[in-house]
Amino acid sequence: MKTLLRKTAIVTALICATALSAFRATAQDERLIYSKGRHTAIGITVDNATGAEYTIRDKNGNVVLQGRIKSNKTFFIPTTKLGKGSYRFVIGSLVLQEFEIR
Repeated sequence: MKTLLRKTAIVTALICATALSAFRATAQDERLIYSKGRHTAIGITVDNATGAEYTIRDKNGNVVLQGRIKSNKTFFIPTTKLGKGSYRFVIGSLVLQEFEIR
């Protein structure tokens, strides 16, 4: 019985690690580019994450903005609070989206 539980735990850990790695790779390939002149705000919708804390980090990993997701509806982040550069929208340790402000 203990062996079965151990094997199940190992398989579950491997599946989770594979899924999280694939998710990060997908987010990196889909980097969005915003122009401050055309986009005064960035709209973000995250399903099933109500109450989760998010951060926006720059390319060095420094926290630029942070907040809490209040609902499943789209919320907006003003681009005036972000300088030109590359950023990551992060919940916990998961990078959900990479984007660039020009």
